Amino acid sequence: MKLYSLVTILAILYILYYIIAKQVLKTYNLKEIIVTYYVASAIIVLFFFKDDLVTSIKKIDYKFLFLIILASIGVGCTCFEITAVNSNINIGIIESFAYAFYLPIIALISFYFFNNKISIINLIGIIFIAIGSCFLSKIN
Repeated sequence: MKLYSLVTILAILYILYYIIAKQVLKTYNLKEIIVTYYVASAIIVLFFFKDDLVTSIKKIDYKFLFLIILASIGVGCTCFEITAVNSNINIGIIESFAYAFYLPIIALISFYFFNNKISIINLIGIIFIAIGSCFLSKIN
């Protein structure tokens, strides 16, 4: 997919996630949301990717631990995202403050450990995003 398609789809999904999470929080608590979220996700994933389940099970070795860690991080992210949505703080401020920290770090990790390229213009853009996020977050 093209960059703009990915960005557009992700933006729409993030917006829908926020709207639906706000509605769900009116009825359910965090634990109920997390349990239902992941059970429903497992059913959906198994329905669409059931053939890949067998091939992934056949690949179980020490590297499988990374999948378990990734799943654990995903659960943690979901818990904190739902908690943030449920807070009295504007989610845009929370997200932009998080972006100010993780975007530059991810860019540098990608560059140093995964040989992704960062042009000077990309680096300048990352710095501006971080600075802009800090301003939006009203850092004193």
